[in-house]
Amino acid sequence: MPDLPQYEFPVPDQTLTRPGGPVVTSVKTLTALSDIRRDKLLPQLYGRVAIARSNMTEMSHRYGKARPPDWLDAIDDRPDAQIPERCDTATPSEKITLQAAIGAGASLVLLDGTIKEKAKLSFIKSEGAVSILVSAYRHGLLSAVKPMVIALEKLGHADVLPEPDLLDALWEALDRLSEQ
Repeated sequence: MPDLPQYEFPVPDQTLTRPGGPVVTSVKTLTALSDIRRDKLLPQLYGRVAIARSNMTEMSHRYGKARPPDWLDAIDDRPDAQIPERCDTATPSEKITLQAAIGAGASLVLLDGTIKEKAKLSFIKSEGAVSILVSAYRHGLLSAVKPMVIALEKLGHADVLPEPDLLDALWEALDRLSEQ
C-alpha cells in the first residue's frame, strides 16, 4: 500500500477570528442591507460594527453621505495582514475587509457571495445578509424574512442569496419555526 500524504488540519484555536473582537462588515453586505433599509439590524444584533477605512470611503462616495451611521466605526486597513490562499480570488474590497478583520482580531466578518464560503472554509467566522435577516427574525426584530429576500433580488442583490434549493430549505425551516 502506497504512503499517503500527511495533511495537517487546523484545530479550533487556529481560527482566524477571535471571540470578543469587533464585527467587521463588507461593502457588499452593508450595501445589500442598506438598500432594503435593514442596515439598522446590524447594531441591534451586534452593537457596534466596523468597516475598513477605505471601504468606508467607498461607501461615502457611493451614497454621498458625509457621516457614517453612529454605530459604524472605521478601522485601519491592514494590507500587511495575510489572508488565506483560498481567499485569493476575493475582490479588492473583499480583500480589504478580510485583511482588516484578520488584523483587528474580528469575532465575525459579514461577507456575501462565494468569498463567504471560502472564508468559512479558511476558519474565518462569517455570515451574510440572509443569515443576518434570519437572525433578526429569530430575535423578533423582523416579522418575516421572505419579503426581505424578494426585495434583495428585485434591487439587484441576487448575488447575496443562496441557491434556489437552499432558499426552499430555508423557507421550510422558517415555516416549522413559526409553527412552534
